[in-house]
Amino acid sequence: MSDWIEVKRDEGEMEKPAFWEPEAVGETLQGTYIDFEENVGQFKSNLYTIKAEDGEMKIWGSKVLDDLMKKVELGWEVRITYNGKQPSKSGKKFWKDFKVEYRE
Repeated sequence: MSDWIEVKRDEGEMEKPAFWEPEAVGETLQGTYIDFEENVGQFKSNLYTIKAEDGEMKIWGSKVLDDLMKKVELGWEVRITYNGKQPSKSGKKFWKDFKVEYRE
């Protein structure tokens, strides 16, 4: 019987993905929209990947962001701006608001 051979990861596979988690109103993520994944994680959320100047960034979807991103096609340049947290109708919870712009 032959010896065991370890399967090693490529350098790119060792890096953990970077997530964009804006905190300040007006923060933007700009780059090429390169990937879309559905039903990801515990809450079955959408996950978007943007190739920015400083590398790939992922951003979790939300009701607001998902509705806006439906109008953007893969390969287009996109700019996502964080507009802060807005109160729900009941005023007890808050949701994140975004503005999405694109160029074909």
